Amino acid sequence: MQQRTLKQEVIFEGIGVHSGQLARVVLKPAAQDFGIVFTNPAFPDAVFKIGSVVPEVAMQATVLKNSIWALSTTEHLLAAIVATGLDNVLIEVSGFEIPIMDGSAAPFVQGILDCGFQLQNAAKKYITPKEKLCFEDKAGRFIEIYPAQDKSTGLHISYTADFANKLVGNSQFECLLTPEFFAQNIAPARTFGFLEQLPQMRKLGIAKGTSLGNTVVLSNEGFLNETRFEDECVRHKVLDLIGDLSLLGLSLAGKVIAAKTGHSFNREVVVHYISNPDKWQVI
Repeated sequence: MQQRTLKQEVIFEGIGVHSGQLARVVLKPAAQDFGIVFTNPAFPDAVFKIGSVVPEVAMQATVLKNSIWALSTTEHLLAAIVATGLDNVLIEVSGFEIPIMDGSAAPFVQGILDCGFQLQNAAKKYITPKEKLCFEDKAGRFIEIYPAQDKSTGLHISYTADFANKLVGNSQFECLLTPEFFAQNIAPARTFGFLEQLPQMRKLGIAKGTSLGNTVVLSNEGFLNETRFEDECVRHKVLDLIGDLSLLGLSLAGKVIAAKTGHSFNREVVVHYISNPDKWQVI
């Protein structure tokens, strides 16, 4: 399989779900083996090269930060880029947060598909651990990653969510990730939140851009807006996981079994890769 980039530029604009501020994102074609790079016109010498940066410890979003600037809420866009099969793209961001759009990855996927792909001469590369890896904590969160045998293995995901809210409760989702499956069954799942937590989140300076147009909201009595899937919340957790694992810099191959994870826990996989590259291999 060959590497892929975009045929032409594609633009996304909107507000950030946490900052409430407008941002503009331009995805641009890039040369083979370029990878995925975020840049900001205001700070041209301070780029984020995916695969070489560990995200900040953050509960509500994936945040990239260096000594010059920070970029929040990258997970949905990165999931769309990796899951549609893009290998090389320059992402120019005017702002400090990726727009939330409708709360899902679907607008990003549609924009990429409408733009189209350009095949490149170099072969597509995947990353996989050399041996089984396990990340866990005392709260019962865990991620297990099993190596791929070869490039044809793809990525299998099995995820278990466990929420105190009775409307969500314990739910599971399992799939073999393909571009088509992602576009239809994972990308449309929107970010979600609990109504009783909103005042405290806004006191902390986050969730300023939330609305019923970009967030599935739950109360103790029910959903405040219509869901796209009966299990939309667990599907969105899978979407977030895919976006966070994309920070490895190459498409992950193998099998991932995870439970009850969030952004702050998912980052442990990237920490391991950056700290122990000898325990991973490119195939």
